[in-house]
Amino acid sequence: MNAHTVDGEPRSSEPMAEAVRTRQERRERWHNEGEQSVIGFVGQIGVLGWIIVAPTLIGIFVGRWLDRTFSTGILFSAAMLILGVSLGFWSAFRWMHRQ
Repeated sequence: MNAHTVDGEPRSSEPMAEAVRTRQERRERWHNEGEQSVIGFVGQIGVLGWIIVAPTLIGIFVGRWLDRTFSTGILFSAAMLILGVSLGFWSAFRWMHRQ
């Protein structure tokens, strides 16, 4: 098996072609629209922050409510915090790759 095959079959160039197309579209958009303003950049950072913070806070509040309801200490708070942070970072990752 050489570097150009996977399981004896040639690798598909589809992902590479898609990446090239995406980069070309971004470059054309940059040429048409110009450099992003500082306010636009700061706005994007703010949106990205809230994409992470909102699910984290919701997870904490739901976890605390469940802990108080069932008298479980911090069991649900910890689990919901981890779930909220994971969901926030996954959402941020997806949002960044769409931009």
